[in-house]
Amino acid sequence: MATDAEKRKLEHIRLSLEMVGRDWSIEADGEATRLMVRDPADGMPRPIATFAADAPAPFLAFAVASADFLTLTLDLLDRCSRAYRELAGRQPKPKNFATECAMKCKSDRAFRQYLIECHDLRDATDAERIKTRVRSILDIQSMGHLNTDEAAAARWKNLRADFEQWRRGR
Repeated sequence: MATDAEKRKLEHIRLSLEMVGRDWSIEADGEATRLMVRDPADGMPRPIATFAADAPAPFLAFAVASADFLTLTLDLLDRCSRAYRELAGRQPKPKNFATECAMKCKSDRAFRQYLIECHDLRDATDAERIKTRVRSILDIQSMGHLNTDEAAAARWKNLRADFEQWRRGR
């Protein structure tokens, strides 16, 4: 994700490229080799730099192509950004296992009975005691770990699956 400063710089690059144009060329008259730009304001060619007489050809070619390079780079960046936003929009929302677990502990009587019968829960009258027992079973310090620790989430899914199997067998 781009920072605000990076976004401002990108916008500045886009505006600058609009102002200076993208039609760059080289003109040589026997005395000098100049970098020319067709001014977007009036369409007239303007010399903007004179190259040293011994400037190597690859450097000249790079200077002439730099506006095209920058245009391509910005276009690719825009396409990547659009593709990222499109893909990000298609991603399913991550499951909130912590909330799911807390709700089962708080209000699911069958889950409480399962914990009593299968996991030695001695006192199922207090939701905090139930949560404490579940945290112990899952080997976590906080329910939040179910959303941040893949191993903890896997343990929760297994416990939940065991519970569902227990419930069907009753």
